Amino acid sequence: MKRPARLVSCFFSLLVFFAAPLQAQKAKEDSAQTAEPFTIAVLADTQYYCDCRLKLSAKWGNGDLRRYFFEQTEWVRDNQKRHNIKFLVHEGDIVQADAPEEWAIAKEAMSVLDGTVPYCLCLGNHDMGFEKSDNKYGGNIGVNRSTHFNTYFPRAKFAKRREFGGTFDPDRHDNSWYHFEAAGMKFLIVALEYHPRDEVLDWANGIVAEHPDHRTIVLTHAYLKGNKTRTTNKLKLKGNNGEQMWQKFVRKHKNIFMVLCGHFSGEAVLTSAGDHGNPVHQILSDYQEMNNGGESWLRYMVFQPDASKISIHTYNPALDKFKNGPSSKFDLDYPMAVPLVPAPRLARPSDANALDKKQ
Repeated sequence: MKRPARLVSCFFSLLVFFAAPLQAQKAKEDSAQTAEPFTIAVLADTQYYCDCRLKLSAKWGNGDLRRYFFEQTEWVRDNQKRHNIKFLVHEGDIVQADAPEEWAIAKEAMSVLDGTVPYCLCLGNHDMGFEKSDNKYGGNIGVNRSTHFNTYFPRAKFAKRREFGGTFDPDRHDNSWYHFEAAGMKFLIVALEYHPRDEVLDWANGIVAEHPDHRTIVLTHAYLKGNKTRTTNKLKLKGNNGEQMWQKFVRKHKNIFMVLCGHFSGEAVLTSAGDHGNPVHQILSDYQEMNNGGESWLRYMVFQPDASKISIHTYNPALDKFKNGPSSKFDLDYPMAVPLVPAPRLARPSDANALDKKQ
C-alpha cells in the first residue's frame, strides 16, 4: 500500500529537480529586464520661448522663439523608446508673465507628449502674480499666487492619467504628486509651487511619509543657487526659501534622493545627507540666459540600476549637440539594488516551533 505513495513522492521530487533550473533562468531573465536603464527628461525655464507679454526675448533679435520649446518636447517624444524615457519634469518659469497667449504656447508644446511620455510641471515666479507697472518691463511678476496655469493645465485633465497621485488643493494643479514604476522600482515626484507655503510643505511631508517604498524626487523652481548653496533670501511673497524647504521637508525623509530646480541661470549640484544618512542630490539647471533664451538646451538623466548610477546629460535638440563640461555631463551615485523598505520576513513552521519553545 505504501508503494504508490513512494511513486508520487519520487514524481514530485523529479518535478522540483527539473523545475529549479528553469525557475533560476526565469529569475535571471526577470532581473535583467527590471534592471534595464531608463530616463527622466528635465526642462528648465522655458519662459523666453513663450514671451508674448513683456517681449524681453527681443534682445536676441530673432523673433518668436517658441520653436525651441517644440524642439524640446518633440525630441523627447521621438526618443522615448530609444532612451526608455519614463517621465518628463518641468522646473518652472514655464511662461514669461502669466499671459493667456503665453500659456497657449506652453500648452501646445507640452501636449506633444500626451499619450507618449507622462509629465508634470511646477510653478515659477514668472508663472503667476503678474501686475502691470510703469517700469521698464511694463509689469511685475510673482506678486501673488494668481495664475492662468490651471486653465491651460487643469487638474481634471491630469487626474485621468495613471501616473497622477493627487494635489494639495482639490480644485487646483499648482502643487501635485505623481508616481511611476521603472526597473522594478517605485518612484514618486512631488511638484511644489514657487517658494511653497508652510501648509504646502506639511501636505508634502504627509505624501512622502505615506509612500516609504517610493523613491522620491522633489520638483520646485527656486531652491539651489549657482554657487552650490541653497537659497536663504527673505520673501515678499509668503513661503519658504531653499534652506527652509531643506529643514522643514527634504531632509526629514529617507526616501527623498533628489531635488530638481531652475530659476538661477547656470548649473550646480549639491549633495547633502538627510536625517537618515541618505544622500540627497540637489540639482540646478537653467539655460535661459544663453543665446535665444536657451535655444532648446535640456537635461536627461539615465538611471543605471546595475551600476547604481545616474548619468546626467545636457543636450540641445535644435543644434544636435551636447554640453560636455564637468557641470553638464556627470554621474551621481545612487543605490538602486537595495529596496527602500525591507520585505517582511516570512515565518516558517520551524520559527513558530522555536517561539513556542521559548514561551
